[in-house]
Amino acid sequence: MAIKIVRLVKHNPWWKSEGWEKEDRDLSRTREIIPRKRVEVKEGSVTLLRGIRRAGKSFYIKTLIKALIENGTDPRRIAYIPCDRFTGGEVRAFIDELRLRHGELYVFLDEITYLRGWRLLLKELGEEGVTTVATGSNPVELKRESELLPGRGIEGNEYYFNPLSFREFARFMRPKLPDVSFTYREPDVDELFPWYEELEGLFYAYLQTGGFPEAVLEFRRDGKVKPERYEELIRLILGEIAKSGKSEETARELLEAIFRLRGNRVDYVSLAREIGVSHPTVREYLSTLERARVLYTLEAWDVTRKRHAHRKEKKIIFQSPLIATALAVYLGEEPVEFVEGNIEWLVEHTVASHVIWHLEEPVLREKHAFAGFYYNGSKECDIVIRDGGFFGIEVKYGRVKRKGYPFPVLYLSKDELGQDVIPTSLYLYGLEKSRRSI
Repeated sequence: MAIKIVRLVKHNPWWKSEGWEKEDRDLSRTREIIPRKRVEVKEGSVTLLRGIRRAGKSFYIKTLIKALIENGTDPRRIAYIPCDRFTGGEVRAFIDELRLRHGELYVFLDEITYLRGWRLLLKELGEEGVTTVATGSNPVELKRESELLPGRGIEGNEYYFNPLSFREFARFMRPKLPDVSFTYREPDVDELFPWYEELEGLFYAYLQTGGFPEAVLEFRRDGKVKPERYEELIRLILGEIAKSGKSEETARELLEAIFRLRGNRVDYVSLAREIGVSHPTVREYLSTLERARVLYTLEAWDVTRKRHAHRKEKKIIFQSPLIATALAVYLGEEPVEFVEGNIEWLVEHTVASHVIWHLEEPVLREKHAFAGFYYNGSKECDIVIRDGGFFGIEVKYGRVKRKGYPFPVLYLSKDELGQDVIPTSLYLYGLEKSRRSI
């Protein structure tokens, strides 16, 4: 079958000559590359990168391609295919034709969930031993379908692709910061405390950018995030919901209702009543938003029974403060004033997402297996991790008042330091993402 392989040329400028980076749509748009953890592209395997739109997946793929070429791979053996531009049949035909001409390939399939029948395509490529890296911003589909591909070279090659963590952001902004890291329950900040002023200033900047690469680069260059970045983020989130076959209007109303909670607890029935849908619908939409890496739903722990208390109220947190700020702008607020006026609950959400990023792994260690929170009467601990026993982390930006919890608790402050109290910026700087989180 004759195919129009020329349609791929503009997406693969490395086929022509050196200096291709200037012609590449992604690499040519920025003068700086934000360092990211490098995944190993194993020959003959299928690698999946799952994450929210605009977290930098396409740019990251181009850095992998650049590294392959620099390490001696023939550029003609590398094929990048943006799957939102072609049909599944065209993609398969492109791969077959290129393999016929150049032998074994490195195939990069960006936004693969746009393709009808993409699961079968990945299965075939895995069986044929074609080295494949696939990305998707609709993790509902990526998760469901990747679980149907046992023994196809995917096991151990799935990664969450998140916005930059505070640690990654700070080390990009100030490369000379000390390389100190620790686990979530054993923080050692002695080497970081002298850097408190620098890290605190960077943390405030991080809250404004949310770790999204384009926002980070704008802030580094101009000292602020462009207004269009907020609208773009909301449109992309709602677009992913629509692609999942759900109502944009219902999703928008639900996101607005969650935003108005500003970190407070809620139950499904109350949310359902507020937006005029059933509580099963609320649960379904929250699940979709979580799989799309927009938010996390934290359930309360029953520490006596060592399991979640499913009937108790939940906490719903945004995975990045930029998502909350984008909603604020959408609802008519000024972004910097919003961050300044809501800093404590934004910090609570940021701490929770960072601890989860520090621990979660696709399939093997999903959030629901270890993360939750705790409340009893007037006491509430922001995030509680079950890891053998329970361990709590509570954000206190005012004066730290210790409460009696049935588990050890670490208090995160603005500027206090003590035996069980650490400034939030120092703590988050020390947390690395898990081995399966980029």
